[in-house]
Amino acid sequence: MLLQPAYPLSGDLFLYNNRQSSRLRAAMKSPLLGCLRAFFVMLAFCASSAAGSPSAATLKLHHTSWTARDGAPAMILSMTQTKDGWLWLGGPTGLYRFDGIQFEQFAPSNAPLLTRNVSVVNAFGDGSLWIGYRTGGAARLQGGRIHNYSERDGLPGRAVWSVEQDGAGRIWAATAQGMYYLENDRWQAPAPSWNLPADWYKTLMRDREGTLWLQGDSGVYFLRPGAAQFAKAPVTSGTGVLFSLPRGEVVSWDATRARFNRLAPAGQQAYPAQWQGLGDPSSLLFDRQGALWVGHKQGIEYRTAAEPFRSVPQERLSGPAVGALFEDREGNVWAATSTGIDRFRSRRLGRIDVPAAAIGAAIMADDEGGAWVGGFHVAASDTGAVRVTPLWPANGTGWADMLTSFARSGDGTLWGGSFGALRRIRGQESGRIALPAAIGNIMINSVVAEPDGGLLAALQRHGLYRRKASGDWEKAGEDGEVNVMARSDASGLWLGYYPGRVVNAAGGKWRSYGPAEGLAIGLVMALHPHGARVWAGGDNGLALFESGRFRQVTGINGETFDGISGIVELENGDLWLNATAGLFRIAGAEIERFKRGPDYRVQYQKLDQLDGLEGSAPRVVPSPSLVLASDGRLWIVRSTGLFRLDPREQLPPSPAQPAIIKTIGPPGEGRALREAVQFAPGVSALQLDYTAPSLAMPERVKFRYRLDGVDTEWQEVGGRRSAFYSNLAPGDYRFRVAASDYNGAWSALHTEARFTIVPTMRQTWWFKLLCGFCLLSAAWLAYRWHIQRMARQMANRLQERVRERERIARELHDTLLQSVQSLILHIHAAVMKLPAQDMLRIQLETALQQADDVVDEGRGRIRELRGEEEGKLGFPDAILAAAARLQPHGASAIELAMRGTPRRLDGVVYQEALAIVVEAIANAYQHAHASRITVELHYGGREFRSTVRDDGAGIPAGILDEGGRQDHWGMRGMAERAARMSGKLTLRSSPAGTEWQLSLPAALAYTRSGDQHSIFR
Repeated sequence: MLLQPAYPLSGDLFLYNNRQSSRLRAAMKSPLLGCLRAFFVMLAFCASSAAGSPSAATLKLHHTSWTARDGAPAMILSMTQTKDGWLWLGGPTGLYRFDGIQFEQFAPSNAPLLTRNVSVVNAFGDGSLWIGYRTGGAARLQGGRIHNYSERDGLPGRAVWSVEQDGAGRIWAATAQGMYYLENDRWQAPAPSWNLPADWYKTLMRDREGTLWLQGDSGVYFLRPGAAQFAKAPVTSGTGVLFSLPRGEVVSWDATRARFNRLAPAGQQAYPAQWQGLGDPSSLLFDRQGALWVGHKQGIEYRTAAEPFRSVPQERLSGPAVGALFEDREGNVWAATSTGIDRFRSRRLGRIDVPAAAIGAAIMADDEGGAWVGGFHVAASDTGAVRVTPLWPANGTGWADMLTSFARSGDGTLWGGSFGALRRIRGQESGRIALPAAIGNIMINSVVAEPDGGLLAALQRHGLYRRKASGDWEKAGEDGEVNVMARSDASGLWLGYYPGRVVNAAGGKWRSYGPAEGLAIGLVMALHPHGARVWAGGDNGLALFESGRFRQVTGINGETFDGISGIVELENGDLWLNATAGLFRIAGAEIERFKRGPDYRVQYQKLDQLDGLEGSAPRVVPSPSLVLASDGRLWIVRSTGLFRLDPREQLPPSPAQPAIIKTIGPPGEGRALREAVQFAPGVSALQLDYTAPSLAMPERVKFRYRLDGVDTEWQEVGGRRSAFYSNLAPGDYRFRVAASDYNGAWSALHTEARFTIVPTMRQTWWFKLLCGFCLLSAAWLAYRWHIQRMARQMANRLQERVRERERIARELHDTLLQSVQSLILHIHAAVMKLPAQDMLRIQLETALQQADDVVDEGRGRIRELRGEEEGKLGFPDAILAAAARLQPHGASAIELAMRGTPRRLDGVVYQEALAIVVEAIANAYQHAHASRITVELHYGGREFRSTVRDDGAGIPAGILDEGGRQDHWGMRGMAERAARMSGKLTLRSSPAGTEWQLSLPAALAYTRSGDQHSIFR
């Protein structure tokens, strides 16, 4: 395996992958044998694998391991990071990328890799990724598409070990058969004028000044920006890799002599101590701080000027044989082992190593940046070096050495609460002061020093006691068990009583606060007076005391800050809480917003195991579990030990880059996103996978997305990296996704994807239009069928009426008229026997004439009943004839107007409509005394209307309300006739005149012809 550098975009980090040795050197003379030997040597290292550890205590860095169980690839030879944030990994099993959460083997969208056996990956500033193949060839990957270069493109059929740009932007490749550069998309061997021998070249590196360095069997060569040929470095360079250090130095590793050689600047010969005694490393890395990382077959060393020998043994890594090291843009250091991947990053919180007896013990800050912790004084330097000094000789048995609380009196005496006694510490002297004999051995929960030299002690189950400056004990305060105490000059003494009450003693007065005063945090475990306000923390959260009441503080997303046993408010207003779930920071500006709005939910930062904080906050004791040291650092007591934090160091935001949409498609069928995405007809469910490569703390990155036309607002989904939609209609869509930084702040950048779902035939507009037309046609046909059905029913009823009228006519003719005619004949015979001038004869002849008139009228009525008059006069002529008979002497004749083409009316309709019109004319003449009467007939295609208007006196309102005059049947008869025909009779009357309008459907009004059962008539 050859030495292999990898170059980040900033140009100041380089990967080293070294398996150089004399036997491998010999194997290189045969390329195939060299590759096989290197592979089997690496395979031998895979024989034993160790599980990764979440942290590396010896390195004091946050450590995470990934193995095959987590999807991590094995035997990675090269790593780099592209401009979009992806971590790329190459090795014998292929090309992989990692976003901080998931490893995935990458397959280009347009063509496959030449081979899965990748020797090097290197990211360039334009966002492209260059790939070298161990079996020959190279490739350029950008935007998911790959361009492979092989022998037909000018490269030799030998391994490409490195690819890099020179200061002019020219691409160079180091191969086992010499150097090659890319020109006009074809690889060229350099001409002799370049001053490069045809050697075996292994590593390329471009320094901060743009100088290209390359190392081969003949030595190290460099090409300065603008130069036309390479120059050879005068220093013996060895056969290793090249490095550009943060201070501008260029060094090479001489594997055969196991030492570094400084190439630039010239004249410096001194070598730092941490560069010495490296043995036979398998990989090397100088990080951006200048620290040296050394990979071995059995672990990793981390060397700095201050601490040259910190190590991580093999059993703490993902596996043996560290084959590649790389530092990303966020400062994380990645190590590739034979069976997995490891990441090292700085902890925001540093662990302070203390004896086991000090874990969970009381803590108090001193005046020099250190703290008293249990029975020890602990001092920690800026570099993390810890000095622990016992305060007294350890007893080693029972609870005698345990301290639950500290207090410091005005003379500098340190007091500690213990089991059955007080511990007093003055300089080098330490002693126990027993509790009153009546109390016996009991645990002291908390101690507080008083200004007069006295000391308050809260005893379990016995309440509060005071030790006077004279040494006498006395009972103090209210009855009840006190969990925690704190005092300040501004607000006096504060006590937390079991189970959830707070008492304030100030000015000789004691005042109690409970649920009625807004305190609802359960068991009170922390009190922190700060100026005029007081903070209280407990089992169920945080409360602020101001203006005589407590107010519960809640955070966004329902955070309640449960299990608080330590509170510190800084001078800038920031509030820090040591709680069960972690260490919380609430900015001072958020506190001010909360004070102005009682329902305001504060934003916060949470520090947990990702920041190096482990365990949970202690419960009740020690109190407090969080203190501010004199140097401005916070000391935190957790169940797993002691930690320190500088609150002035803010968590850096995640890389400022938009989210990446990886795939889009039906669930399980996602494909890489392209500019125009169109889905086939019938697709209604889609899955969109997205990510935001963040390599330090990807668990803190949150996402929100929105599909225009479906989502009315942004959907915040936490850390989920897939969006699912169902029942999508055809059309054009725009999907947008955005990511937060590590602090939860949303980026102003968002990524969008536009896609189209093609409609099926049933979803097209013309199909819907056709369906609508068919529905309307069906509705029209149904309406026509309904009207014809009604017409048939009406016709049947009318025919029944006609038959009944004919029967009545026959009965009248055969009975009444025949009998009357016979009676007339008999009377006429008798009259003829009387003298001609006889008055009786004259009277009888007059009666007989009247009888003949009655018979004639009866015959007329019979003809009407039988319909024998139908068709003799048209409907308009019949109206005129009837109106002429009804016209009083001196009155004006009616005016008749017609619209449309006159059509023959059905016989029954003719009679009934004529009767209604005649009755309206008669009423106008007789009752309204109208001077003008107009009759309008409208023969329409949909309906027949007849309207009678007059300018008479109108119908009185009372008659209208009653529906006609009492014992008069004209108006009622008109309404009944219209109802029998299924017609609509409308009456409008005013003092200026009256209007009657009769409306009938055309299907009922006009004479029917043809098939009476057809709905198409």
